[in-house]
Formats: sequence, C-alpha cells, structure tokens
Amino acid sequence: MLTIRHKQIPTAYFFLCCSLPIGILTPFLSLFMLFSQLPPTYAPIGQPLLCTLSQITAPSVEVQIHLAPHGLIGTKRFVNQSSVTFDIAPYLAHRALIDIPHGATAAEFRIDRLLEVKLCAVTANETVETAPMMLRPARRSESAPTLLTTLPAARLLAEDESDELSFLAPDSQILQVRVIHRDGSETTTTQLVRGSGICCYRLVAADYPDADCIVVEGSATDRVQYTLTPPLEGSCRLAWLSSRGSIEHYTFPTTKCIEHEVDKSRAYGADGFCAPRSEREERLVLQSAFETESMMQGICELLDSEQVWRVNKGLYERVDIVTESAKINTLSGFSTLQLTLRPIFKNTSLCN
Repeated sequence: MLTIRHKQIPTAYFFLCCSLPIGILTPFLSLFMLFSQLPPTYAPIGQPLLCTLSQITAPSVEVQIHLAPHGLIGTKRFVNQSSVTFDIAPYLAHRALIDIPHGATAAEFRIDRLLEVKLCAVTANETVETAPMMLRPARRSESAPTLLTTLPAARLLAEDESDELSFLAPDSQILQVRVIHRDGSETTTTQLVRGSGICCYRLVAADYPDADCIVVEGSATDRVQYTLTPPLEGSCRLAWLSSRGSIEHYTFPTTKCIEHEVDKSRAYGADGFCAPRSEREERLVLQSAFETESMMQGICELLDSEQVWRVNKGLYERVDIVTESAKINTLSGFSTLQLTLRPIFKNTSLCN
C-alpha cells in the first residue's frame, strides 16, 4: 500500500479521480512515483533488502528510511534518474534491540522481535510513502509457519533453568504442551495465542516440579522435547540471537577459569610511580559438554552472534564473546567447544 501526496493537485480533482474506473485512471497513475519493489514480509535484515523507486520525473529525489520507534535513521538522495534500486539492509544492521522476558511460563507474540520499517520518497512536488514493513533480525529466509531454531529437537533442561522457542506464524498460533510426569502419567494442555509475527513460548522448568519430560509443539511445526535434569553446580548458561532470529540457550557445564586483566595509566613524579587511573576486565573461559555435530553447529553461532547474554539467576546480562575462532576438540564423533567471554562494559564483575 502506498500513500501519495501531490502538493499541486486540487482537492476537487482528487475526488473526481477517485470516482473514475481504474481503466481510465491507469494512464494518470503512471505519472506518479511508486515503489515497484519492496522486501517481502518477515524478510531477514541479514540479507540484501532491495527496494526500487520507479517513474521519477523530478530532477532529484530523497528517500527517507524510518524505523519505529526511533524515527528517521537514514536518507539516500538520487539525481537525474527515472528509476533507482537500493539496499536498506545496511541501515538496519545492529538496530534490533531484543528484550528477553522473564517470569513464569507464557506464550505471546512479541513486537520487539520484528523491525517496523517505512520508506518515504520526497521531491519538490510529490511525496510517496510505503506501508510499514515488518522485517526480522535474522540472516536466513523462512517460510511460515515454522519453528525458528538452530538447535536439535531433543534437549536437556535443568530444573532451575528456562528456555524459549520462537515460532514464525502469519496468524494465531496453537501451542500444545505435553508433560510426562515422574510417576508415568501425562498431562496435555492446548493454548491459542492470538496475533501474527513471532510467537515466543517461554518454558520455565520450575513451573513443572514433578515433570520428567516436556514436549512442546506448535501449529504445523516440529516438536521440541525437553528432558529435565538436576541443577548443575558451577555451570554457566548463555543465550544468543541465532541466524534464524530465535533466542537460543545452552548451558556450559564447566567454567574453567576467570581471568583478570588490569590496564593502568601510570605516571612518574616526585613520589615515584603511581597509577591515577586503571581499568579492570574479567574474562570467563567456558567449556561445553561433548555434543553431537548438529548441536555443535548451533552452539558455534555464539561466535558471530550480534547479541549474547549470560543467564544469571533468571536475569539476562549482555556479554561479549572474545573468542574469534572456535577451539573444538573431537572424540569418538562428539565435539566440545571452548570459548571466552567478558562483560560488555569495563570494570564490571562476572563473579556475581
């Protein structure tokens, strides 16, 4: 849908045009600028997002890129061209600000998992706007409905942990949760989640204290099975934004060491050396369990994810993965990964 404003068209002429058949209006509409190509709904911002503005008659045109709720985030200007094609993906890089909810088990469509983008082309006498486009903070294209995940369907979940599943759904989502209790009995609940876009299901293991296994299934999507395990002391759970736009979780069972690095700005005076200013940085070295190839491929996305969190007592703290290349050890077909992380801000402790 396009909104067209023409500063030099009288109101009476506009209403007269609206009452004419489309066949008569076609030659007149061809005189106006239009966006003849736009990214499809739910397109990933990690791929080129090509847009084409056609039928430009003005000597120059400015294309404005708006992102809700920030407003104008960039402009492109073209001179002496009748049609232009441009990519808006570079303007949206690193713009997704993911908010991971915490609390009890729940399912909801989350608007913060999408980017609402609108284009506006402006000349001296004409303004053309697009309808809002909903784009995903991801690097891969998807066909809805589907479960967005890069990890295997069979997973472990400690009794004090939580996990999140993301479903790409063009309309309301039906979620079925089957709980297999320790005494062998089963309980199945079905929930209708109204909305469209990204449906997030947050699973909190503590809400099912007598569960041995939990199976979650969405509309026309694969199921995910969780096997509940006792809490593991000394472990570190991380969450990250995957290439498919989902929030994935994994618990590293081994924390190898905490490294301390201090950067001092030293000065020398009558009293000798002194350090009037210093910056401290802590680094945490983590070691994964021996995992299958499919699980290891998903975990390795931690290395280039734009957003990574450390899950500490139910709270999500942003961290930076220092490791630039994976150190993977393989034994009998299973692999283990070692990586190093640090807080995103200096002088912040990892020991809390």
